[in-house]
Amino acid sequence: MLRLLTAAALIIFTMPLQSFEASKKEMPFDFKVMPQAGTETMEIELLLRNTANYPLSFEFRTSQFYEVNILNQNGEMVYSSSEGKAFLQAIHTIAVKPDEFKVWKEQWDYRHNGKRVNEGEYIVKARLLASNLNGKELETKAESEASVYIPGQNPAFRHVKVTGENGLYSVSIEGRPKNGKLWYTVEDGHNELLPEKGVSALSNNWENYNIKVSIPADKLPENGSVILHLYEKSHNDGHIINSFPVILERR
Repeated sequence: MLRLLTAAALIIFTMPLQSFEASKKEMPFDFKVMPQAGTETMEIELLLRNTANYPLSFEFRTSQFYEVNILNQNGEMVYSSSEGKAFLQAIHTIAVKPDEFKVWKEQWDYRHNGKRVNEGEYIVKARLLASNLNGKELETKAESEASVYIPGQNPAFRHVKVTGENGLYSVSIEGRPKNGKLWYTVEDGHNELLPEKGVSALSNNWENYNIKVSIPADKLPENGSVILHLYEKSHNDGHIINSFPVILERR
């Protein structure tokens, strides 16, 4: 009888202890990496969101808050967010209220050792470098991972630069249309904002093109992106080839 009572006591006091240990390992926040591959650059967003019902204070030992690494299919690192950068060796604190979030952004031009990487699937890995949370040491670092497909280099368009906002934009780009003409339209992902227009080329070599875009205010989307689609047309059947989307503005 005494043995049964002892065993019951162990069960009563052990179960809450295990539950407490498990709850300590649950992080009261989300950390995600969200890469978006464009034609010439990759936009990388890192989101830190407070999922608790109380404020969170993240402490960092330096001014480096995160690390982003990109690996190819062979596991070789082709990009590091910290490479070539110097960070302030001092304590930094970031406070995040319940249901609020902090966003960081990185950009990569697809170049590694001076050359553009090959087309294909890549892995983006991110790590939050906070050392303490609400005054207590973080035993494990929050990590996030995502796969992304990097497109091959466009043979007809490259080196795009965009300026402007609110319907007035200037696009500078190098082009090499094989059939002597490039074409473009402007849309918001759902609706056409400007109809198709053509621009004649002077030669078959790389040239600089400057495209002015003007969109009436009543046509602009309240939320979303304004996108310029550059392309060539096939000489044989007039089909669109070498499409090159350019984001003019995110609204």
